[in-house]
Amino acid sequence: MCTVTYVPTKSGFQLTSNRDENVNRGQAIAPRRYQNGNHTLLYPKDADRNGSWIATKNNGDTVVLLNGAFVKHTAMPPYKTSRGLVLMDIINAEDPYLFYRDSELEGVEPFTIVLYAQGSLYECRWDGERKHIKLLDGKDAHIWSSATLYDEAAATKRVNWFNNWRKSANPDKVEDIMHFHHHAGEGDDNDALVINRGGKMKTVSVTNINVNPQNITMTYHDLRDGNEYVNDLAITETTSTPPVALPRFFGLKSFLIRLFNWEYWSFNMVYAPIMFYWFWLSFKARSFFFFSTANPLIENGGFALESKALIYDLIPQKYYPKTILFKTGTDFGQIKSAIKDKNFGYPLIAKPDIGGRGVQVKLVHNEAELLEYTQQIRVDFLVQEYVNYKNEVGIFYYRLPGEAKGQVTGIVGKEFLALTGDGKHSMMELIVKEPRYLLQLPVLIDTYGDKLNVILPAGESKTLVPYGNHARGAKFIDLSHLITDELTEAIDAMCREIPEFYFGRLDVMYNNWDELSRGKNLSIIELNGAGSEPTHIYDTKHSIFFAWREIMRHWSLLYRVGKLNKQQKGINYMTYKQGITMLKNNTEYLKLVS
Repeated sequence: MCTVTYVPTKSGFQLTSNRDENVNRGQAIAPRRYQNGNHTLLYPKDADRNGSWIATKNNGDTVVLLNGAFVKHTAMPPYKTSRGLVLMDIINAEDPYLFYRDSELEGVEPFTIVLYAQGSLYECRWDGERKHIKLLDGKDAHIWSSATLYDEAAATKRVNWFNNWRKSANPDKVEDIMHFHHHAGEGDDNDALVINRGGKMKTVSVTNINVNPQNITMTYHDLRDGNEYVNDLAITETTSTPPVALPRFFGLKSFLIRLFNWEYWSFNMVYAPIMFYWFWLSFKARSFFFFSTANPLIENGGFALESKALIYDLIPQKYYPKTILFKTGTDFGQIKSAIKDKNFGYPLIAKPDIGGRGVQVKLVHNEAELLEYTQQIRVDFLVQEYVNYKNEVGIFYYRLPGEAKGQVTGIVGKEFLALTGDGKHSMMELIVKEPRYLLQLPVLIDTYGDKLNVILPAGESKTLVPYGNHARGAKFIDLSHLITDELTEAIDAMCREIPEFYFGRLDVMYNNWDELSRGKNLSIIELNGAGSEPTHIYDTKHSIFFAWREIMRHWSLLYRVGKLNKQQKGINYMTYKQGITMLKNNTEYLKLVS
């Protein structure tokens, strides 16, 4: 219960635990099967308290315990119950994750639990006052050392041993991981994976659980008597539908789709051929960062690293959905309280405060999904009322400083990624028929799993991705031909209520076109500044040459807006040093949300 590793394999994973104990503790009972209702459990038993430090269940759920949470604590017995019995309660539960999340742990000594349940890997820590839950990437390897026995320096050494071992080891071989747990750090009796601290505190056993789709194998080595026990447990609770996998030649098909459809080309491929025009405008402005003065009240003019929350503060409340900003790491109880105070109801939209292209935007249907989102996001984020309008457009707008009226230069309609059933084919089969949908398949599999095997009744529609982002599969349709004087006046009147907003794109949810044209029943879900694209270029009817002309046309407008603001308001362009720092910071930030 004092050293644990998680190692993904080709067909599953391995969890391995070294148990360090005072030599006066009784010898554990070797692993065997125990029946609990419809489930069969496999675990070694603590002879003193009848709990355990590691256990698995015949549906693949697996749990392992370490003493302590984040730092070494002072023991204050008596405790209400032992940590080993808490572990047994968790693994016996029908849903171990929800059981831990909702359990009352007051009076329990601090602990860390590594939990694999229903296909997800969690790190669960109880520090004696509050629970901390972290959703981990099950495709990555992890190592934990008990906070009660190993300080930060010792834990770091063990991480290094683990990383060095992984470079040459075969993660699919039980003997490889068992060898690591027996011999890593050999010669360092205090901090090696097998310790002997003055003959009083020793590593008493090594337990490995190897989980595959059909079978679980537990290998238990009792270091006190040298005996090794191997037990198998068949996984009997499998899903009734076949597992979902990428179709054959998915990589090749995706490559060909992107190759022959320019709208799926990378940013660099689209923009590189026309960068000469940006350099020409920069030469005229005597600054590469002439965009910085386009929208004076938006950070960096809205080109990068601008806070959505601060932009919403500029917009009159009547035009955008109710929104709450949370700092990363905010206690979930505070988040729930804030949502309740605002009378928010599910579903909700959660998204990074700084972001783009729909990255980490998620529709959360309930409290459990919101908790999962808050545990995995590493940046400040927004929770926003879900706008129930059925339609979305992107409206590109600009107004030259000093002029009374602005203009709409392009409108893009957005069709969400949705399916209509035919009563014969599964959602998976319908997806692979549509090139635009096929590109989203890895994300759809992560989101829906084996639900993609469901056959929708004929005529029934299902929206798979409720976000109007091209990168998330939405179809973009150029609606610029629908620009009218009435629509322009409505959008201009709305934009002039936003202080110092001169250039950018509004992403708007609306009820119907007639109401949109009159500025009624709409909601601005995003306002993008100098970094905005004229996204109507991504209509499949347009060529790359049309796209290049439109991009350069809007760059020219951006240059004119920025230049006039500089001249009329005395605002200086961002310096070269400031601009380079912004770009570097943006690159680092994108790594956090990617």
